[in-house]
Amino acid sequence: MIHSLSSRIADFFVVQNVAKEEEKEEYVYGIELIISGIISVGIVVFIGAVTGSILYALLYNIMMVVIRMYTGGYHADTHIGCNICYSVTFLISLLILRLLIYYDVCVDSLMMALVGFVVSVYYAPLENHNKKLCQKQKDIYECISMAMYIIAIFIASVLLIISLFLRSKEVMLLRSTGSYINIMLMLIAVLLLAGRRKEGKYHAEEDT
Repeated sequence: MIHSLSSRIADFFVVQNVAKEEEKEEYVYGIELIISGIISVGIVVFIGAVTGSILYALLYNIMMVVIRMYTGGYHADTHIGCNICYSVTFLISLLILRLLIYYDVCVDSLMMALVGFVVSVYYAPLENHNKKLCQKQKDIYECISMAMYIIAIFIASVLLIISLFLRSKEVMLLRSTGSYINIMLMLIAVLLLAGRRKEGKYHAEEDT
């Protein structure tokens, strides 16, 4: 369905002289990615609304889209696979948050973020075999991904520290938000490692 819709949109672009006929397949591929991404984001927002976790759904989408744009990471082979992986990762992030809150170890989530930062320093950006990067791009992506991690850890730390000195109903919101940011930094790193493993298998098969 996604491919069919993308082909129709690409045909429209060709008819309107927005794209050339020889560029049609590239447009189809790009449109497929956009549509699949919109579906994934929509599913997460829906889950967030149903579970009363809309704030975390928004944080999840922002961090997954913006940070992974520069770190790279695991991508499923099909659009349905991508949608499922994206949604399941969101559910896992909510589960981890619930466990941290239940055991009252939200501050310990900083360790998760630091582990994620170390992984990103060593392995980001991950080059996809369908999207090669020149050395200049790699250097730029590496700097941006490191900066994003540092900024996110700083924001999460500030929220957690403030929550330690407040005694009101806003404390839990600050604490859970800070913890969730840290959880996401760790999960993005996990997806980076999974993507690196997958790319390694791809290149190994290519060499044989």
